[in-house]
Amino acid sequence: MTEDISNLIVEHLKAIRAELASVKADTVEIKERLRSHDASIIELRRADVHVFEDQARHQVSIDALARRIERIEGRLELI
Repeated sequence: MTEDISNLIVEHLKAIRAELASVKADTVEIKERLRSHDASIIELRRADVHVFEDQARHQVSIDALARRIERIEGRLELI
């Protein structure tokens, strides 16, 4: 009887270990996918920064042109 209980416990422990190994493998895969997603998000944010930088540069150019036009209009007394 005791031997049957011992065998039953051993079988349960083996099943638990097998399930734990499966969970560990899934966890490793999930972590790898998260790292990949994190890298993609970082790249998207970098791209956004470049877009904002370009927009700021264009706005500075537009502002400079607007000031020049205002000065020209003032000299020509068009205002």
